[in-house]
Amino acid sequence: MNNKELKIGQIVYSTQGRDKGEYYIVLTASSNICYVADGKYKTINKPKKKNNAHLCATPVIITEIAQKLSDNKKINDQMIYHSLYEYKKGLKGVKNGNRGCN
Repeated sequence: MNNKELKIGQIVYSTQGRDKGEYYIVLTASSNICYVADGKYKTINKPKKKNNAHLCATPVIITEIAQKLSDNKKINDQMIYHSLYEYKKGLKGVKNGNRGCN
């Protein structure tokens, strides 16, 4: 998946910066910059601003979160944290080089 095609609710991970290797969920997306949160350190109220070129998109989109964000409904940090926890739990035993990114 091309990094410029990030979608709201999509799980991504950072490829550059201090947070390299950290997983996030996309809260807002544009062609160059998006805001991401992990539900613990980067919350919905203080999301991280990331350059799309510094993110690797996984094929996973959390539809519940994407739907609520597109409908302007409230989501909380627990939803984001739990979604990322479940995703990472599914990656146990997968080599670091294969995180689901293209």
